[in-house]
Amino acid sequence: MVNVAEGEKFAKGGGNEMSKEQLYQERVNRILTTTNHQEPDRVPVLTMFGTWAISYSNMTVKDLEDDPEKELEAFCKPHEAIYSDATYTNGLAFDAKSARIIGSDSHFISRDGSTVQHKEAVKMEDDEYPELINNPMEFIFNKVVPRKATKLAQSPEENLQVLRELLEHWKVKSDVQARLLNELKVRYGLPVITGSFAYPSMDIIFDYLRGFRGISIDMRRRPEELQAAIEATQIFSDAILGIPDHTEKVPEFPFYATMHHVPTFLSPKQFGKFFWPTYEKMLLKIHKLGGKIIMFLEGEWDNKYEFLNSLPKNFAIGICEGDDIFKLKKLVGDNMTLVGGMSLELLKYGTKEQCVEYAKKVVDECAPGGGYIFSSSRELLSPGDLKVENLIAVNDYVHNYAVYK
Repeated sequence: MVNVAEGEKFAKGGGNEMSKEQLYQERVNRILTTTNHQEPDRVPVLTMFGTWAISYSNMTVKDLEDDPEKELEAFCKPHEAIYSDATYTNGLAFDAKSARIIGSDSHFISRDGSTVQHKEAVKMEDDEYPELINNPMEFIFNKVVPRKATKLAQSPEENLQVLRELLEHWKVKSDVQARLLNELKVRYGLPVITGSFAYPSMDIIFDYLRGFRGISIDMRRRPEELQAAIEATQIFSDAILGIPDHTEKVPEFPFYATMHHVPTFLSPKQFGKFFWPTYEKMLLKIHKLGGKIIMFLEGEWDNKYEFLNSLPKNFAIGICEGDDIFKLKKLVGDNMTLVGGMSLELLKYGTKEQCVEYAKKVVDECAPGGGYIFSSSRELLSPGDLKVENLIAVNDYVHNYAVYK
């Protein structure tokens, strides 16, 4: 890698200035090239602004709820100062207002006012597995939803009114997020790498039905029923994925994405038995149709690398959170593209010089041959997650330094 920034003449105003449309396409090509384990012109830099963008913009989640237009401002503002070639998601992904409308406490605004939390609420009993397996749609909508959403446990007329309010809220929110997607492209030439979600069947049961304690017990006491339920609830995973059976091809960009929840708590044996079969089937469907998958490897995955290496080459993009990225590069980096490496702890507690020095080490060891995207090791959520000046420094440094010869 050398510190050559000739391309900046076009991106920043020198020479024949590059249009935002050209800049956008250049960045998409840069990302696609490296995900195919080829060397692009330079290492792509990814920002992962979750709810951190709200506090950075001196707002609260409530501000966005009261005035949805502010979501545009909140999630654009960080890009005025912080360089990136792409950003991870588009706006506020999890929405406490939706939960309140239906009478659920599954998502709520934290005391700091700028983050949204998920609250585990176990609304399925262990002896109800036969009902779930026999008719997952009927069980979820007629039994679980009224338990989780008190305002949908009323008369049909009252339920209809609640649903109308929810759909109206979603209409406003989806419109704002569509405009935000366009705003990032038109104003900053910035692509969002996440498109649709690939939600694993076991995570649906873990997140919404049985919770951590319940599913831990079920794997030991009711393994056959749990396995059958995971297969049965694949119908919901397929619906969220949104790929009709007659589809012949899906876009190569943006990517499908999975934010894994239960895998980090599973042994390799449990993962292989319960989680992987239905999830792998969904992934191979995406691959067959020409798409790619982002796998947010939450927690540590060092006992599951064999599963990552079993996927088709150049298909998966793994965001490294708790694993040692240098070890990950050696053991799975030839098969899947790696994202991350920049320690969030160092960005919070280190000096600018220490951060830049570490960013250089990460790039030098992970970038050769392609298959690497520079980013923080975790998504940014809370106001104190890092020193902003450190993130600005490392992103600028990598953009200018990490040029392929």
